[in-house]
Amino acid sequence: MDRISLLPDECLLQILSSLTTKNVLQTSLLSKRWRNLWKFVHKLEYIYCDENVDHGRFMRFVDRSLLVNKAPVLERLCFMFFGHRNDFDIGFWVRTAVERGLSDFEYFPPLFNNEAKSLPQSLFTCGTLVVLKLTNVSLKDVKFPVSFPVLKTLHLCWVIYLDNESTKKFLSSCQILEVLVVERHYKDNVENFSITVPSLQKLVYSNRASSKGLFALNAPSLKTLEIFDVDYECIIEKFPEIVVANVEVIYWNTDNILGSLTSLKHLSLCLPSKSRFPTGKIFHQLVSLEFCCTCDTTWALLMSLFKHSPKLRALKLNERHCCKDTKEAKYYWDEPISVPENLMLGLETLEWRNYRGWYSERKLVTFLLEHSRGLKRASFTPVATTLKKKSRMLKQSGVLFRDSTCQFFFG
Repeated sequence: MDRISLLPDECLLQILSSLTTKNVLQTSLLSKRWRNLWKFVHKLEYIYCDENVDHGRFMRFVDRSLLVNKAPVLERLCFMFFGHRNDFDIGFWVRTAVERGLSDFEYFPPLFNNEAKSLPQSLFTCGTLVVLKLTNVSLKDVKFPVSFPVLKTLHLCWVIYLDNESTKKFLSSCQILEVLVVERHYKDNVENFSITVPSLQKLVYSNRASSKGLFALNAPSLKTLEIFDVDYECIIEKFPEIVVANVEVIYWNTDNILGSLTSLKHLSLCLPSKSRFPTGKIFHQLVSLEFCCTCDTTWALLMSLFKHSPKLRALKLNERHCCKDTKEAKYYWDEPISVPENLMLGLETLEWRNYRGWYSERKLVTFLLEHSRGLKRASFTPVATTLKKKSRMLKQSGVLFRDSTCQFFFG
């Protein structure tokens, strides 16, 4: 007998719980020791990449494995279909799992060429759910109120709602929610998306389709924020506990979101060219900044961040979007009249990703070298180019750093 089979049932079930249900059932053929063990696995995952999977056979497989399962509590149920079919009726399976104390449910059907699927009402009143991840699902028929008393993690990706109010009602039912991921569909029936969750600690919000509405956020416990939004306007409350933020937006009032982030330590920014710095705000804790230099960058905003961030030590310049325009005017650098004191005394590391070695870029590097007296390390990663161009860029950069005492890295 192999050594694994000598392990106690608890250990073997832990191993089996890391496999898909199809692979779990296959272990019953190993020996008598494994014959019935699969029936006590507390996690069932049905993951299929074959678009031609036999419908009837799959239905019978799920029915059998779900109904004969004898685990005291069914902790996780997952359906992920990567083919083009979306006609599996999972209503019965979900209701069965809910009755058995389901705490983790994930549903990921095909994203394209299929209508968003509705799920049974019992899922939205499941008092044991801790994790809920929904993709390409319709919530238009959900009856309110819904109830998620212990839900801590919620993913809503490509979800279709009834209207603006339905998003508010849905999220208001999550009283202790800590992690929220929202990836919006361009036809989700929501113009103004509002999130008010006092317990929320991490938010990932992506809206790359709708550009006519408003995004409102009230989450006073938020520590981590990732937002990618093409909406027109935002109304965002202050985050007193925020630590990390990655912001890529085109709001006309970007000063609102910047003003809410003054407590953070690490910030990544990609803003439109006319972005304003929030009047009277100080970033007391900011130590590292990543600044996008591809969107008609307003360098005055970067200088304002230095001026109002007394602890800022690390700067990363990055081309976050593919730059199709090869004209140097896109990176026009206008040297400021006055140099922020923190730039002169505080900046210690400089990193430039996708460096092109253009004249305007070299002017900016020269300015930073001349005025950053405490600079200890500077690194440059060039864009993909020929060896000859890289060699020329290295030589030009070397000249800039010839009289500098900081460590210089290129490549």
